[in-house]
Amino acid sequence: MLKNTQGQFQQQKLSPQAIQAQLLLAIPTIALEQEIKKQLEENPVLEDNIDTEDKTETSPGEIYDNGNWNSYNERSNYSSNFSGTDEERTDYLLNKQGKQKETPLEQVYSMGLDTDELIIAEEILGNLEDDGYLRISLEEIKEDITEKYSIEPGMEKIESVLRMVQNIDPPGIAARNLQECLSIQLNDSSNGLTDDDRRLCLSMINEYFEEFKLKHFEKLAKLLDVNLEKVNELFEIIHRLNPAPGKQDIAADYIIPDFIVKEVEGSLKVELTGSSKPGIKISKKYMEMLKDKSTEKDTKDFLKNKIESARWFINAIESRRNTMLKIMNAIVARQMEFFTSHGENIKPMFEKDIAEDISMDISTVSRVVRGKYVQTDFGIFDLKYFFSAAMKTESGEDVSNKIFMDKIRDLIEKEDKSKPLSDDKIAEMMNKEGFNLARRTVAKYRENMKIPKATLRRKIILN
Repeated sequence: MLKNTQGQFQQQKLSPQAIQAQLLLAIPTIALEQEIKKQLEENPVLEDNIDTEDKTETSPGEIYDNGNWNSYNERSNYSSNFSGTDEERTDYLLNKQGKQKETPLEQVYSMGLDTDELIIAEEILGNLEDDGYLRISLEEIKEDITEKYSIEPGMEKIESVLRMVQNIDPPGIAARNLQECLSIQLNDSSNGLTDDDRRLCLSMINEYFEEFKLKHFEKLAKLLDVNLEKVNELFEIIHRLNPAPGKQDIAADYIIPDFIVKEVEGSLKVELTGSSKPGIKISKKYMEMLKDKSTEKDTKDFLKNKIESARWFINAIESRRNTMLKIMNAIVARQMEFFTSHGENIKPMFEKDIAEDISMDISTVSRVVRGKYVQTDFGIFDLKYFFSAAMKTESGEDVSNKIFMDKIRDLIEKEDKSKPLSDDKIAEMMNKEGFNLARRTVAKYRENMKIPKATLRRKIILN
């Protein structure tokens, strides 16, 4: 029997402004410019702060006491202070068409999604593994969103947003398994496939995947009712697809770093990138309208709402800037040897270490680290690169497990492809060089790097 009961409980729910601030933390610098343009279009009280020397504007703080409403000059405060010419800049790379290519997060941020959809998309992208796959369930995505934002999106909406994310560039991103990843790429209209080849490839992937994996060419020829030459042609089409869309060589194609770390007079200096972008401020004209006693009440209410929104946005940008610099400086402090030795000595480090160093929540550190890059004199690095667990060498020294993984990768790259190294052999070779590793640890690291086992690395030549 149903009955109604009353009770009291406490629930923490993030305000829309807090959600906006967190989303701004997650986006890379290039996407921030797009969001500023969007806000300038949507909020009439915001305007470009072109004249940085103008000190006569009315401060919103003259009307409201809560918070600092002074305009935020992004051009002067949010720049890399780069003094060279455009030709000398190395903090951005262009794609082959000479255009800046958007990252997945930037593409999502410019899709015009509503707040709930944007939160879902951002959570999906934040849970992608390095190879671009989504390996946690949509139910877990839903639980994480509910815990963080105190909202409970339906599974149908989450699945709808996932499909939208899967249609952005690079093709195949956010797939939940290899079959889905390859199918997304095969269905991409830009791949130039004929309808017949697309149909046959999709059948091979979705209906006869085991035969495809085991390279049972003759059986596939019978199942698809084609000859062996056609099977070989279909394999060539599928082999041209990207099984790990998150592992694209974006460093050689396009990256716009969010930070620059450079040595100045013997010390390391951290800067945020972004130059020649206008600042934003609250319009003096609308502030005067708000103070004018002749302004109608409805107009004043409208202006108060828009000014409040502008204030939150300006403060969120300032908070983003300060938080990003604080976290990057903490990373540099812990990885000082890495930066001074030009990438030779990376140390074990966790996100919780940085969170403790700067007295911030680990989720904030995670948001800043996600999808951000830093430019150094010796290369561009994903911020996630600096976080790794510790392993002991034969001498008892704690070193980053990335050093072990790099060594394993190097051995595999140099192996005889006709006789690939087994995990046992790799462990034996590593131990001879002072790296204490068991076979199962080699297998774990190899799998983490998405390197197949020895039998699947053997070079196969189709006759």
